[in-house]
Amino acid sequence: MLGRRRTAAALLAVGLALPAGAAYAEGLGDGARGPASVVAWGADDPVAVAQGAARPQIAPVPAPVLAPVVDGLPVNAEAVAEVVTDDLESDWLGDRSHVGVAVFDVATGEKLFSRLAEQGLTPASTTKLLAAAAIVSTFPMDERFVTRVVTGPEPDQIVLVAGGDMMLARGAGAPDAVEGHAGLGDLADQTAAALRQRGLGVEGAQVRLRLDTSYASGPIRPAGWTDYWLNEGFTGPITMLGLQEHRALPYNPAPRDPAQEVAIAFRAALTERGIDVGGGPRTEVPREVARDGAELLGAVESAPARDVLSEAMSSSDNAMVEQLARQAAVADGASADPATVRDWVVQQVASYGIDTSEVTISDVSGLSDGSRIPVQVLGELVVIGANGSHPELSEVLGELPVAGYTGTLWDRFHLDVHDPAVGVARAKTGSLPGVSSLAGLVVTRDGRLLAYAMIADDIGRDGASLEARSVIDTIIAELASCGC
Repeated sequence: MLGRRRTAAALLAVGLALPAGAAYAEGLGDGARGPASVVAWGADDPVAVAQGAARPQIAPVPAPVLAPVVDGLPVNAEAVAEVVTDDLESDWLGDRSHVGVAVFDVATGEKLFSRLAEQGLTPASTTKLLAAAAIVSTFPMDERFVTRVVTGPEPDQIVLVAGGDMMLARGAGAPDAVEGHAGLGDLADQTAAALRQRGLGVEGAQVRLRLDTSYASGPIRPAGWTDYWLNEGFTGPITMLGLQEHRALPYNPAPRDPAQEVAIAFRAALTERGIDVGGGPRTEVPREVARDGAELLGAVESAPARDVLSEAMSSSDNAMVEQLARQAAVADGASADPATVRDWVVQQVASYGIDTSEVTISDVSGLSDGSRIPVQVLGELVVIGANGSHPELSEVLGELPVAGYTGTLWDRFHLDVHDPAVGVARAKTGSLPGVSSLAGLVVTRDGRLLAYAMIADDIGRDGASLEARSVIDTIIAELASCGC
């Protein structure tokens, strides 16, 4: 935290001190003369001179503090190797034959440093970079996920239809937010008004609620996800309908049927609005596929898919990434089966021109055992996402966590030696027992944008993982401070 405060103070100094210094330079210091206007009418009056010196003056426009990254100086590969190699010998990274590194110059695509870059290693959550690249290649990023209520097959039935939003607010939606952008309470308001117009749910005309989860339906988890991951909250079920408050957190698991929880909450919301809905407070809502041509009673929309994907990547939400990849695969004509989605992701990554022959993934989130990805693949994905050739992927990478500040990097880069990377590196993290990985972007001291990917997948257990992270953070910080 100390280093972060120093960084913040430096930013304030850059942003505020330069104009102030320019404004008062003429009027301060031993023997300094006051501004010309003061000298003209009171050069012999020390009080007038002092007052004039303190009066705000128009400051000249300062030179830009941040130069465009493309103006950075080219990087020397030998210099990069010199700053990276020593730390790669740290015992905290474990077996050297299980440590892969790749560093690229984004502007040229040149590989500046490589160590076991083409060897498949356990990627953990950096697998999500492959998923993101696949999703943006086929799924419209402006699209929103719509949760609807329509009329049912019977006159007294209504159907709540899942549409891919697993972050609904229980009450009113928050239009400026990603989580809870759409509100179940807003949907209940619309539905209640529509039902009253039809004379349903009032004056003894009870309505029956049904739940349609047919959209992109499939297993709640890939084969490699254990009960432990779900029970302990390291991931939630893959669902096309869920409440924001039910997102899984470590040791705070999600319900096993989030869509059913939404339906029960929706029935309660309608009841609160005076609609007579059949079923008890916790009675399960029966499933029913909405019929073609059903009349719309209400609808709420999520934030754009681009923002949802950015949130999933920033928080490394396993279920959400799996869910988004499933939606994209289904939209592209594939099935919702997790194995099919997994293969589809690899195919989409290959369509970027990346060699995926050494890629083997067990899921698209990186949680399952058995995945192997070379750091070369991760690094190349970051390069094409940062060089402007694929704008949609660039937008997602531009929202990756910032070192020392946001997402899964908020508690990283905390030592003084890490300070050069704080605020100037972005990355997708990956952590599993015995595995630590990082892939992202950093700007050198000379303003050059570099892409990097690192995996150490034999680092031991317990505190070794934290020390390995610190070593990796140190390497990124040295790239940031490198006058290469």
